[in-house]
Amino acid sequence: MTSPPVSADELAELRSLADDICSTATEPVLDLQRRDVAFDPKLWSNLSESGLTLLSTPEEHGGSGAGLLELAVVLEQLGYHAAPAPIAENDLLASWLLQTAGLPVATGLMTAAHTTVAPTDGRLRVTLESVPWARHADTLVITGPGFVTAVPAAALTVSEADDIAAQPLDRVDVDIPTDSDSFAILDADLAAEFRLRGALARALQTCGALNRALEMTVRHVSERVQFGRPLAKFQAVQNLVASSASALCLVRSAADFAVDMAQVHGFDSEQARFAIAVAKIESSRAATTVSRNTHQAHGAIGFTLDHRLRHFTGRALAWRSEFGSTRQWQRELGQAVLESSSSAWEFVTARSTSC
Repeated sequence: MTSPPVSADELAELRSLADDICSTATEPVLDLQRRDVAFDPKLWSNLSESGLTLLSTPEEHGGSGAGLLELAVVLEQLGYHAAPAPIAENDLLASWLLQTAGLPVATGLMTAAHTTVAPTDGRLRVTLESVPWARHADTLVITGPGFVTAVPAAALTVSEADDIAAQPLDRVDVDIPTDSDSFAILDADLAAEFRLRGALARALQTCGALNRALEMTVRHVSERVQFGRPLAKFQAVQNLVASSASALCLVRSAADFAVDMAQVHGFDSEQARFAIAVAKIESSRAATTVSRNTHQAHGAIGFTLDHRLRHFTGRALAWRSEFGSTRQWQRELGQAVLESSSSAWEFVTARSTSC
């Protein structure tokens, strides 16, 4: 899995573009006294017109033809701004599924889901739990045992639900025929790669959200005066900030490495599976550490609707359980080492090369 090389300047320009679009949409609403950052059709339209909603989709399928490295930059910026834009679901998951199945990439906003339920009697009848952004999607792309299908919103029954950050994570009831042009039979089950792609996306978004939370905390403890001096002068507060920075550096390194492995070797490679597992584990750990420390540094105000910190820590904490929990990824990683004929060190080093 290769893509044309991209320069540091090009990535910086892309980051600046995503930053401008997202900040324009979200900065005015982050301080509103409400739990969520509401979906903004104008934000999605601006992202789409800029080629960011199908960034890694090939041009022949209606996308921008960029690579995973570019998409990673945008996903991190979405997390940094708490932007309500399901680019990961639209591009990295739904578009990929449709391309793999030989189906046309749908226009409009797409989300994606996986099921273990197989069609019976010529119909797919399934209830899908925790589908991100389903209420706003024009198309839901579903993959299951040996199939991929694109279902228009009109054929879905959506029951709205939210995660702990008030982001849409809906229940969807599906009952559709399998003899349509939008239903494709495959020889392979795409469940494993679907989960890997989603896990990497959440790790990248978590990096952005935690970076913003840490920046806000550094500013707060530098400006807030207690007992005659800034909070940043207290050693206990310094420890909170340093511990958070360390956790963020660790997950960012793991996420960047996972992007490199998937870009070079493909998501279905041993290198990518190992690297993404590590990135998802570390992103979940960092979400816990940074959220705890930054809220402690902010004191009571950080927990209120008057402060924007909750938008970033809440998202990071919510993403811990999506596309596999920390414990699930730890167990799978440990099992892979146990089943290997090599030592743990040899197992790690063999999967840690980009060559």
